[in-house]
Amino acid sequence: MQFFLYLIVGGLSFLVEIASFVALRRTAMPVIPASVTSFIVATVANYLLSIVLAFQRGRFRRHVELFRFLAVVLIALGLNTALVWCFAYPFAIHPTIAKIAAVPIVLIWNYLGRRMLVFDDRVPAPLATWRRMAERGSNPAFAYRASGGQPSVRSVVAHENRN
Repeated sequence: MQFFLYLIVGGLSFLVEIASFVALRRTAMPVIPASVTSFIVATVANYLLSIVLAFQRGRFRRHVELFRFLAVVLIALGLNTALVWCFAYPFAIHPTIAKIAAVPIVLIWNYLGRRMLVFDDRVPAPLATWRRMAERGSNPAFAYRASGGQPSVRSVVAHENRN
């Protein structure tokens, strides 16, 4: 389940990365700076989407979590940059195709690094609770509206117990 959710996060981040890479290349930015810049933009989107959709925060204190996240990101950035450089220059692949080819390889490191070194191995509580409610036949959307749009595990469980 978590890997599937991360694939959604990764897919959305991929779109952000490729779109920003293409836009930067159209401004005549060189391949490697455009690759690094688009990677950083996508990483911000990835972090925000990861904590909402794929990973439960709170395994570490916030500053430790951010430090670990940045360590994983720096390794991914190095891997991404090396792959784009290898594909674009020695192999003479078009830069956009080189970037597209590098992203899925780096996705594997990003998922494993985040899961093992940064975040808790559980999905975020609201998503896990919604999935559990759907399996039981409850209506998660109703519980969300009943909680005033701010579902918590407590409010959703209370809604389940009323039914």
